[in-house]
Amino acid sequence: MVHGALPTGDRDLTDNADCQPAAPASSHAVQSRRSHKGMKLAPWQLKRAQELMFEQVASVLEVAQIAQGLGMSTAYFTKAFKNTVGIPPYGWHLRQRITRSASLLHDQKLTLAQIATECGFSDQSHYTKAFR
Repeated sequence: MVHGALPTGDRDLTDNADCQPAAPASSHAVQSRRSHKGMKLAPWQLKRAQELMFEQVASVLEVAQIAQGLGMSTAYFTKAFKNTVGIPPYGWHLRQRITRSASLLHDQKLTLAQIATECGFSDQSHYTKAFR
């Protein structure tokens, strides 16, 4: 066949010795791109992520900042964190805020509104709903 000429009739392009059929995509490679179950954080990444989240315990969690601090995308970090810890970053962060607030409840000098503010809740009502 002349270079650049189209095949005639019902001939398949693979009949030509110059044309090799494309290798089929590995189903494992395609599947692994779709499956996020194997993504996990390394121990040092988990420790660093938790440190960064503790720094934000009195505020809204900025997952994008944490992911950036670990050099990964927000989506990858979120999935890897959940696969490592068992719950998403926001859920883990909320538990830490509630744990901290529970320890502050022992201080009888603080009101519920003060504890709520100290733990990053917008007000006492938001705090009591999250505590349930």
